[in-house]
Amino acid sequence: MKEKILQLTQMVEISNHGHILYMYDSLDGYLENAVSYILTGFKQGNQLLLIDNDEHYNLLVHRLKEILQSDDISFLHYVNNAEFYQLHGDFHCDSIIRHFNRLLAPFFEEGIPIRTWAHVEWREQNVDHLKLEHYEYVSDQNIEKSGIISVCAYDGQYVTASLQNKLQRSHEYLMTDTELVKSTLYKMGGMIYPSLSVQEIDNKTANKLKATKHQLQSFITNNLDPVIIYDHSDRVISVNLAFEKTFGWSRESILGLNATELPILPEDRKFEFYRNRSFTLRGEKIVEYETVRNTKDGHLIHVLVSCFPLLNVENYNDGWAVIIKDITEKKQAQELLIRSEQLSIAGELAAGIAHEIRNPITSIKGFFQLLQSDTLKNNTYYDIILSEIERIETILSELLLLAKPQEMNLVSINLCMLLNDVIVLMDAQANMNSVLMITEFETEELFIKCEENQIKQVCINFIKNAIEAMADGGKLVIRLEKKGNEKVLISFIDDGCGIPSNVLDKLGQPFYTTKEKGTGLGFMVSKKIIENHKGTVTIESEENKGTKIELTLPL
Repeated sequence: MKEKILQLTQMVEISNHGHILYMYDSLDGYLENAVSYILTGFKQGNQLLLIDNDEHYNLLVHRLKEILQSDDISFLHYVNNAEFYQLHGDFHCDSIIRHFNRLLAPFFEEGIPIRTWAHVEWREQNVDHLKLEHYEYVSDQNIEKSGIISVCAYDGQYVTASLQNKLQRSHEYLMTDTELVKSTLYKMGGMIYPSLSVQEIDNKTANKLKATKHQLQSFITNNLDPVIIYDHSDRVISVNLAFEKTFGWSRESILGLNATELPILPEDRKFEFYRNRSFTLRGEKIVEYETVRNTKDGHLIHVLVSCFPLLNVENYNDGWAVIIKDITEKKQAQELLIRSEQLSIAGELAAGIAHEIRNPITSIKGFFQLLQSDTLKNNTYYDIILSEIERIETILSELLLLAKPQEMNLVSINLCMLLNDVIVLMDAQANMNSVLMITEFETEELFIKCEENQIKQVCINFIKNAIEAMADGGKLVIRLEKKGNEKVLISFIDDGCGIPSNVLDKLGQPFYTTKEKGTGLGFMVSKKIIENHKGTVTIESEENKGTKIELTLPL
């Protein structure tokens, strides 16, 4: 076998490259030929790149050390073939060739001669033969350009005669365990695919790639929002002018950085990169989530971030893109609007406040004047004064809760437990009013992120209102269920007196109440709490039949 390999070397010197298709039948024959090929190259001063599995590698190393009588086999460079061929899926041609050239580049740069031996394996039981043929064709072109000798070894029991004949078209030589011959089917540059010649396919593919590249570049350049393009190694390969204007860093200072090294990414937002990358690797996109980013002048700006994978012509992930929309001005406008609405509410409340507080103040003033005359028992006056002062305190407390921005400390809470706690709290009042509270929970655990005490306050308010609406007793159903995959629905359904339609329209107006001791702010406060949690409140009521209040909150 050694003589045939030497004969091959002489043939290679004539053709300037050697691409060998090796179909082996036995492991012993495979190892013998591999050792002979490696040693022949070693004697000629060649390094060897071995792409094989761990079992074969260990057996080859053992045999080489025995023959050379030395432990120094530094001329042998090993790469695991499963990682090499299957990193991006079976026979992802572009990725394999790029990886192959990266492995050879250091040797070419130093002028070190090298040959390769690759044991080709695939995972898919019914691998696409056309894809395999195309891979070997591209490999042959690449090997010719490199001017090296390369063996592609296949286990013959897994390769049909038909496939073997097709593979010979892209290999100059055919080798078995016992023979080495020139391939009679080798047709360099003349391979025919099912419908088009390789030349036609290459031309069409090149034109498509050129058009796609132009479209992508146009999209990046002309986009008004910052755009970042990463390659498959998460290195920045392109940013647009909008990126430079928005964040302040020049294109030159950003290109080549790893995604985790980008200065626009705050330290406490690093997790976003890993989350976004995992989505794009799965071929999924992320659409406009809100976050913050750094600018060069040290400011944090509010942004919406979208990510999507970039696929090559073989539909494999070859990088990803990020689009960043600066919403700082929009956020500022929203904050101004909120302040404006708060001022509007304050103005709306002003007249009511003046009226509501003036009445008890007038009463207090009058009774103090009567106290001065001391013509009646003072205790009666004290009770009335205390009652009116307490009413003022209640009005002011609820007004402050409505007007003052509340700190939102959102934590994950089991709504089932929260509602059960509220029901226990309200049980005594329900019993006193002969009201039976019935729970209908879809599940025992339903978690949302919320400000626990505020949601409890809302539930207490609505349960209390329902109990008070059933003066002669009745039934209150408290229902909890999921509404799709994004929301939860809480319902309070009573069979009380109901709310007249003319009153229903006025609910939520400040200081409008039908209760003798009500302030008219309770419903307004509850509604504001739910809206601050990005939820909604709806009421359905019919006189003498009952009322249903529904709260929706995001999961």
